[in-house]
Amino acid sequence: MTAYEEQEDLDRLKTWWKTYGNSVIFGILLGVAILVGFRYWTQNKELKLHTAAGLYERMFQDVYAKKSGDALKSGELLINEYSSTPYAGMAGLMLARMDFEAGDAAKARERLQWVMEHADDAAVKHAARMRLARIHLGNGDKEAALVLLNVKDRAGFETEYEELKGDILVAQGQRDGARTAYREALKHLPTSSPYAPILNMKLDDLGPEKTP
Repeated sequence: MTAYEEQEDLDRLKTWWKTYGNSVIFGILLGVAILVGFRYWTQNKELKLHTAAGLYERMFQDVYAKKSGDALKSGELLINEYSSTPYAGMAGLMLARMDFEAGDAAKARERLQWVMEHADDAAVKHAARMRLARIHLGNGDKEAALVLLNVKDRAGFETEYEELKGDILVAQGQRDGARTAYREALKHLPTSSPYAPILNMKLDDLGPEKTP
């Protein structure tokens, strides 16, 4: 390559850089910013999850040590500051149980409603829904309890839902409906399940079916 050709290439490079240089620099800076931001977000998320796990463990220990005040503080912190973690929903369930055992059914219902609306784990949401239904049943509001059980996605909890439905129907005096619900609950249990005798006992307690 001659000196003239080298100068031409250098001139073309200078022209290209004047035209596109700022865009290239912006693109590089943007890419770096995104990478740094993603790493920060990931690290922050991991830190929040780790902190939430520690808070929940402390709350769990305080509950069983009967330190209700300390457990309440940890639970409230999890719900208010770490609601995006799975531990917030579990804390909500535990707080609801504490409230119920303390005689504050209204507060327990409020907690369970929060869990149903905010928990990101399906199992935790199902647990909250069924506990809330049982509170309604205990308060004599059988219709409200049944409405809560009217959900399409019961994956993995069919037995629990149908058993609770049967209990509510028994309370309503609807023995035939309860019998159907208990049988449906049994269908979703493994044949060797140790819980099957309990459901069969509930069926036996309903007495013989009426013949047409």
